[in-house]
Amino acid sequence: MRPHLGSRLKLGTALALVFFLAACAAREPLPQFYLLTPPAGSHGRSRGGPSVYVQRVAIPAYLARNSLVMVRAGNQVAYAGSARWAEPLDQGVARMVAEGLNRVARVQATSFTPAAPPGAYAYSVEIQLQRFEGTDTGQVILAVRYQVFTASGTEPTASRSFEARRTGWQPGDYAGLARLLSEELMDLSRTIARSL
Repeated sequence: MRPHLGSRLKLGTALALVFFLAACAAREPLPQFYLLTPPAGSHGRSRGGPSVYVQRVAIPAYLARNSLVMVRAGNQVAYAGSARWAEPLDQGVARMVAEGLNRVARVQATSFTPAAPPGAYAYSVEIQLQRFEGTDTGQVILAVRYQVFTASGTEPTASRSFEARRTGWQPGDYAGLARLLSEELMDLSRTIARSL
């Protein structure tokens, strides 16, 4: 006896629904995007003072992705599956340092953007990012090498290393990681301001 066409259609529809629901359940969570931002309550933009241009930041290859990074066991890099930077990291770090300089020093700082060349400036700052991550032990690490140049100079007036470490980060809390990295970039801005 042949099965009825209506029964086949119901069975096919039920199987399609099961496969569809299984496919939906297997998807990763939607990505969350994070910006580097000055801490709440920090001072506004300064007025007057020399102009400073924060150049495009050099990024190591392991950080040249849009995912936030956690380092495990000292040398294993884990890229966050759904936590991403909302802008290219080289631009975000340069922007944040310029904002920090504007808040902590009497300067007029601008940062690298691919769309516009810099205007006239008295100083430029080159930053080489070395570490910018959270760790599985709850540390948040920023390590950079920076140089300050006068507008007409070819030799740096200052060349220094900077490292900041904060503890208490909960691995997996990527909003907290972005906040702590932002705070560390404000510390870097204060250090650079003393070099101007």
